[in-house]
Amino acid sequence: MPVKVIYSLVILLFCFLKTQAQYTGEILRDLKDVKKASFGDSATLFKIGEQTLHKIKQGKKLGAVAEVSLYYGNYFYYTRNIERAKMYFSKARDEAQKYSNDHIYTLATIRLIFIEHETGINNTAEQDLLNLLIETKQKGDFENSAELINLLGIIKESKNELQGAAELYMEGLVLSEAHNLTHYPSVFRNNLGLIKLYLNQIDDALLDFEKGLELAKKENDKNLASHIQINICLVLVKKNRVEEALKIFREVIAYTRENNHPRELSAAFINLGAEFSRSNKPKLAMAYLDSSIVILKGTELHNNELTEAYLGKAEVLVSLQKNKEARENLEIAKRLFTKTQNLNSQVNYNFLLFTIEKSERNYEKALDYYLTYENLKDSIETALNGKLLQELQLRYNVQKKEAELEKEKSKYLLLEQRHQDERFVKWLVIGISIIVLIVTIGVVYFFYSKKLREKQASFSQQLIKNIEEDRLRIAMDLHDDIGQSLSFIKSKMAVSKNELDKSIESELSRVIDQTRELSKNLYPSYLEKIGLKRSIARLLENLQSGSNIECSFDVDDNVEQLPLQTKTHLYRIIQECTNNTVKHAKASALKISILEKNNEFTMVYQDNGQGISPGETNGLGLLSIQERAKIINGNVNFEDRTNKSFKLTLKFNP
Repeated sequence: MPVKVIYSLVILLFCFLKTQAQYTGEILRDLKDVKKASFGDSATLFKIGEQTLHKIKQGKKLGAVAEVSLYYGNYFYYTRNIERAKMYFSKARDEAQKYSNDHIYTLATIRLIFIEHETGINNTAEQDLLNLLIETKQKGDFENSAELINLLGIIKESKNELQGAAELYMEGLVLSEAHNLTHYPSVFRNNLGLIKLYLNQIDDALLDFEKGLELAKKENDKNLASHIQINICLVLVKKNRVEEALKIFREVIAYTRENNHPRELSAAFINLGAEFSRSNKPKLAMAYLDSSIVILKGTELHNNELTEAYLGKAEVLVSLQKNKEARENLEIAKRLFTKTQNLNSQVNYNFLLFTIEKSERNYEKALDYYLTYENLKDSIETALNGKLLQELQLRYNVQKKEAELEKEKSKYLLLEQRHQDERFVKWLVIGISIIVLIVTIGVVYFFYSKKLREKQASFSQQLIKNIEEDRLRIAMDLHDDIGQSLSFIKSKMAVSKNELDKSIESELSRVIDQTRELSKNLYPSYLEKIGLKRSIARLLENLQSGSNIECSFDVDDNVEQLPLQTKTHLYRIIQECTNNTVKHAKASALKISILEKNNEFTMVYQDNGQGISPGETNGLGLLSIQERAKIINGNVNFEDRTNKSFKLTLKFNP
């Protein structure tokens, strides 16, 4: 029994359930190194610990600081320096609270409460741990829940409530397997195996130990593996396979000595000594028991183990018929178990005294001790029997099957969820692809349309430029070639006295005038000579004289400062507007204004004709007006006044 209790006190507390997500991969590796070093010597531990703390502070992952302090506390607990262990556990709790590491805060609190229980300064330790168990289960902190279940089982064993302890260990095994806690299943199997060993269910105990050892080796947990191997040695000795047991035991002893775990080493000696005593090998038994007593006298919190050592030594002395020495060891054991109230120790004590008194023929005293022994033994057997343990095992098997079914169900749900996620991602990708495609087409179309408009604008502007050039060329041809030829013919006919020639001369004069007018209309060269304002006046004068339309204009003198090209385009726009008014508007009046304000010119052309509909703005004439407006950096607007009037507004900056 002591080996399980001893190991349970030092089970790994290095849990990262809620804190691992905060840490980087490098810090996690460093924390594992600190954990490993906590089983060895202090120099290596503190060297690795300080290096890890430096990296933690550099990486600003301060939640891990508390974990390092916790490992320091574990080291001193293993080596039975209880005061320093308490100091570091308290420090770990303070640091965890400071940096909001809830998991380590709870774990450090658990360790401090259990130490208080061991030292006898906290009578409510069991209830405190039960409250924490409820809290951790509600939070889903299952590693701390497993830790608490294990410690509560140890406390129940110390109170000889073996049935309650076994139920807790079975509950812990189910919980740790259900939540894939890598360390605790082997711990609970080791504990249950020891209870079965105590009930002499040797084969079942060995099965639990072997499963626990397999899990411990899989996790590379050498400390746990060494404890389970000690218990396997006990089974092998019971099966009279002593050589196998000693071979394993020597390896375990070497590991325990190397890592300075005195309590674990002494417990191993006590258990093996007891088995050698039962196997009728008193010399081997005495050697191991004496060694355990020497080790335990130099450690703290050793009452239970030291009691077992003295009782074991007394048993060997009784078998050697050294009753006086046996009584001396029993008196020491009595002083120790009076403090611990351990029923197992009291049972062994009374049985050994019964054996001594019987061998010395003190039958009355022997009977008293035997009756006490039987009463105590009945109390223990009432606390736990093989049938109850088998019932627990059966319940565990049922729960395990249910847990496996639940896992399969969870796997199916997880797989279904994954398929749903994949379908969602697939449709999301398709949707995004369609959106990207639409956006791409839209962008391409936008730039294509923009490019097309630019090409159209460039083409229109070039076309207008070419038209102007052609008009200039035609106007010059009309003026210089045809006009001059006609004038030459007229001058010759002027000399003739023939009446027919006089008639032809008159007709030629009319043709010459028309040719000159056509030339001027094709290219108003007079813009350079008389300016835009007078050219507009001349245009409107001719329009008014040739039609019934009343014309008026208001042109700012500043227009004459505009470039010739700008004035030409303005004149062409006015020309196009007047042509539309004459041909289509059925107007009786028109007005033109060109005014300048803040270096911006505004030209307004308005008649009182029938106006235009919105669709008519796409006509060739009006399109040419729009293109000319663009050439002079202007913005033209046609006001829709259907059946009322026509109004054009052109604004431009020279």
